Amino acid sequence: MTTLVAEKVDLHYGAAQALRGVSLSAEAGKVTALMGRNGVGKTTLVRSLMAGAPGVEEERFPIDAGSVEWGHEVSIGYFSQDHKDSIEPGMTVLDWLHQFDPQAGNEELRGLLGQMLFSGEEGMKATESISGGEAARLLFCKLMLQKPNVLVFDEPTNHLDLESINALNIALQKSQATVFLVAHDHDLIEEVATRIWHFENGKIEDFKGAYEEYAAACA
Repeated sequence: MTTLVAEKVDLHYGAAQALRGVSLSAEAGKVTALMGRNGVGKTTLVRSLMAGAPGVEEERFPIDAGSVEWGHEVSIGYFSQDHKDSIEPGMTVLDWLHQFDPQAGNEELRGLLGQMLFSGEEGMKATESISGGEAARLLFCKLMLQKPNVLVFDEPTNHLDLESINALNIALQKSQATVFLVAHDHDLIEEVATRIWHFENGKIEDFKGAYEEYAAACA
């Protein structure tokens, strides 16, 4: 089943043209890694693709030309680079998470927090006092609670220690969602990606295979 189809997309970021005539598709349940040097348009593309998705209220990055069509009943969970700003101060970690599913019991919420390496009492920690890594792990808990069928991660490992990256790795491997992963962490990409979009010179190379196969093809 196809989750996303983009046809002949042109995209600018500021005055620069990031992409020219790009056509892409994504299959349900696949993990697509978006790779390339900084500034080539990876974040701009994912935010532009999401702008046309149902229920997304992100700031729009409209495409200049082409079309983007999402599959039926898509629900998107988004992890942005500036994720810490999305966690309101003045709450406990547990209460912040609870607001996204008021029907969830404390045992379920503490179980999710535990999977993302929050110990028992850390659920009572004030949101304004958490670190960048803890904020990232808390947002992973939110996504696990909401269970969207499409996950978009933009540089999720920037503030994570090795143990937290391993927890994210395991969660992604277990997920049944369609995943778009913007990352420079080749170890994570090698573990979870089943498809590679490599950005260069305004184009995207679409490699339908794992990172190990992609690296071998490029050697």
